[in-house]
Amino acid sequence: MIKNKNKKPGAVGVKKAFTLIELLIAISIFMGFMIVASNAYLEIIRAQKTANETRLIYSELRNFVDLVNNELREGTVDYFCYDPKRVEDLDFKDLALARCFDGPELTIEAGNNLRTIARDGLSSSIIKYIPPKADGTGGKLCQMRFRNSNGSWEREMAVDNGDSQNGCGEYQELAFGNLAMNDLRMEIYPLIDPKSMKGQADLASQLQPMVRMKLQVGSKLGNVKFNLRYQTSITARN
Repeated sequence: MIKNKNKKPGAVGVKKAFTLIELLIAISIFMGFMIVASNAYLEIIRAQKTANETRLIYSELRNFVDLVNNELREGTVDYFCYDPKRVEDLDFKDLALARCFDGPELTIEAGNNLRTIARDGLSSSIIKYIPPKADGTGGKLCQMRFRNSNGSWEREMAVDNGDSQNGCGEYQELAFGNLAMNDLRMEIYPLIDPKSMKGQADLASQLQPMVRMKLQVGSKLGNVKFNLRYQTSITARN
């Protein structure tokens, strides 16, 4: 057996290890890495949540545009109820024309409403916009539908939304969970029914009622900064 002459009898071998300072430095580096990684992860989650909520806002905006589009594609602008001379001469007890009796402010020039009537003349609709007010009310979209039953027009839905000055009254509120309607203007062109244009048969057959919508929308969600100006034109294909 070969003995190690350099090793003293009874001596114990010393193993190398990390010092306390080295451990503290390693822990500090690890904690710094974890903080950076956690912040990056939280930022990704926050950005993904914002993107999802923004998509919901766009989806609600698209649903409203599709609603107006369907009203016009399945019908046309209700020029009869927009004619002030006809409406003034109407007997307000005449149920056959009851669809025209919803507010003197719903004129074709006002830009705050859209009256439509189905091609078969059996249903009608009013979409009106109540702009925001200083007291925080308004900023609402309201709709009333009518149906023609044996020549008499009846409201298809009527609800109680409180004060008609601040809410939709008996109209159905088109509520949005995420979308805030800050401004809306519906411009109807032409201002008179193309079918009533005497001596312009060719023009009347080519000119179709059109609605140009100008919207300014925002977000009801406090953590999403969203402000969009949107404009689109929809034509009634008669």
